[in-house]
Amino acid sequence: MTSSFAVPILVGILGLILIFAAEPIIKVLIIALGIFLVLSGIYVLSIVSRLVKEKTFKIDNYVRGILSIVLGLFCVILPVTMAQFAWKTMMTIIGVFALLSCGMEIFAVLKLKAQKLPVKHFVTEIIATLISAVVILSLPSDFGFTIIKIGGGILILIAIALAIIVYKNRPIIMDDVEVVDEE
Repeated sequence: MTSSFAVPILVGILGLILIFAAEPIIKVLIIALGIFLVLSGIYVLSIVSRLVKEKTFKIDNYVRGILSIVLGLFCVILPVTMAQFAWKTMMTIIGVFALLSCGMEIFAVLKLKAQKLPVKHFVTEIIATLISAVVILSLPSDFGFTIIKIGGGILILIAIALAIIVYKNRPIIMDDVEVVDEE
């Protein structure tokens, strides 16, 4: 029965880590975002930039891809030094980059559409990026820490609920039961 409580205990520990160690979690999230941006930049440079042969389209995608890689590297390097400053700085830079990226991608979509290539995926990406940029730029500087701590609290509540469920569903074991044969 003790092993049944392993999951609630581990979830509770994770919740406590999120509450009391938000700074390292922020660092990890920013580094993960940086890795994503580097991979996104590589994708834009290697795949998207080849879709249309026009020079302005290629330049637009080269600039977008290189900016994404540079920003991604910045996200990977900066959090190692300072989490709170890194969070606000990176969110501002990412928000501005997202707005610039939207403008550049609108140009790319117009060029793709002129070549009669499908652009629905890119339009969806533009809308999502624009919404993300507005949200990111409107967040307060300590928002990242607040979200991490709220997540930790939610995990602790989930751990308590899981422990209650495990307790209520435990097997019923009766000791010293006397079996009477009725004949």
